[in-house]
Parts: sequence; C-alpha cells; structure tokens
Amino acid sequence: MTEGQKVLRHPALWIPIALATAACLGIAIKRSNDARAPSRDAHPFVELHAPRVDHAIAIDAEMDGKKVWESEAGSTGVFKDSRGIGMVPYTEAKVRWGERMLYFWLYAGDLDLEGSVTDPDGPIDLDDSFHIELAPDDRVYTIEVSVLGTLADAVCTGTLGAAASERHCDAHWQSGASVAVDRDGTLNRVGDNDEEWIVEMAIPLSSLGMEKAGAGSRIPFAIRRCDVGARGPGACGSFGMGEPRGEIVLDPTSVDGVQLAGAPGRR
Repeated sequence: MTEGQKVLRHPALWIPIALATAACLGIAIKRSNDARAPSRDAHPFVELHAPRVDHAIAIDAEMDGKKVWESEAGSTGVFKDSRGIGMVPYTEAKVRWGERMLYFWLYAGDLDLEGSVTDPDGPIDLDDSFHIELAPDDRVYTIEVSVLGTLADAVCTGTLGAAASERHCDAHWQSGASVAVDRDGTLNRVGDNDEEWIVEMAIPLSSLGMEKAGAGSRIPFAIRRCDVGARGPGACGSFGMGEPRGEIVLDPTSVDGVQLAGAPGRR
C-alpha cells in the first residue's frame, strides 16, 4: 500500500483476523456441553482453528512480506450479513496464537473511511470499526478497534453476541492490546477513492484470564463490522454472532507448517 497511512497503538502509550479448509485447519460444526462456561450454551458453534506462531508477531501493520498472515488457515472468510450473504464491502478476520498472545488480522474493504473518536473507551461504534467478543469463562470480554486505532474494551455479563440491553459492562477492564492500522485512503472525505484498511492486533491471553492456555484451548468468539459512511452506518456483517456461534480453537499446528494460500491484500 504505497499510499497507506499507518497508526500504531501500544499499551504503554495510553494505559499503566477465505475459510480454513476442512483438510487443513478447517471449520466444523459441533455442540458445546461445557458447564463451566455459561457463554458456551447448547447452541451449535463453528470452530475457527487458529494456527500457532513460533515467534512473536511485530504489530506494525507492515503486511508486505509478512508470511505469518498469508495462509487462509484461521480465517473467518467473508463476514455474512443478516441474510447469510457475504458482506459488501469485503470484510474478513484471521487469528493466530503464540508467545502468550492472541493475534488478529482484520481486513475491511472501504470506499469511505470515517473516523473521529480518539479517546480510549469512547463511542467507537460511530466510526469505521470492528467489534470483537471473547468469552473464555462466564464473562464476555469486548474489544472494539477503529480505523484510527482507537480502542474501547470492557468486560460484560451475559452471553456471546447478546444485545447491549441484556448486559452490564465494566469499561475499567483493560485488554492490554497492541494495535496498528494501515489505511489506504483519506479519512472523512467522500469521493476520493478510498479502498481499504487493515488492523493488526495482539491481545495478551493473561488479560482474558488464560495464562495457562495452550494447544486445544477454546475461546468462544464473535466479531462484527458495520461499514460507516458520511451519512451513518451502512452494510453490516459478522462471524459467530448468531447461529452458529463462533469459537476459536488454539491449534497445535504451526503456521510455518501450513501451505500458503494467497497473501492478504486488496480485494
């Protein structure tokens, strides 16, 4: 992205991720019966097998030559809208894990980049942003990240994908996430041929109460995005928010051992 703009957000600055194939690290429909995690209920869920990384990923949104994201393993594929149809503009997430971190690559096709909220824990949903939910126990950890790299995170009661009215959230919780954003376009200007923005993010597993997480660990997971334009919210899409619910499985297979299947980039 020769004309891209990058912004990096790391904890020290402001506080003290096409589907994986069934033959590779595929998605499978199962049923949950883990009574220890109320957010994993009796509904079907779809597994997203996240490959392991052998070395920490540099969170800098420099995607050229970064092979760790080239495999389609650990991909949600295109987000689906309320009709089950692929979201337009194209939106996708990929997940990796390792070095006590959960890593995300978030791709958003976008013809009009809109963002103005710079305060942490501000109303980020008013801007172009992703909303992530992780529920490894009886709580739901929500993390929103915007086109500006602004973060809003909270820990909530309720279940994965539940409406805000059905929850009580505490914004004092901090994810400790490191974030970088690469933007191809100009913010808040209509008609200037914007194209996309990409988020790279690392979340410490310890902030989710998963210090001992390893291969085979499961994390109920959902993610959504609404494309925001100058006139307000537009098309929305998600993975794991409805039926089936989503769940990340920390796969023991190293991403270095996965056959590469196309590099992330413009769609």
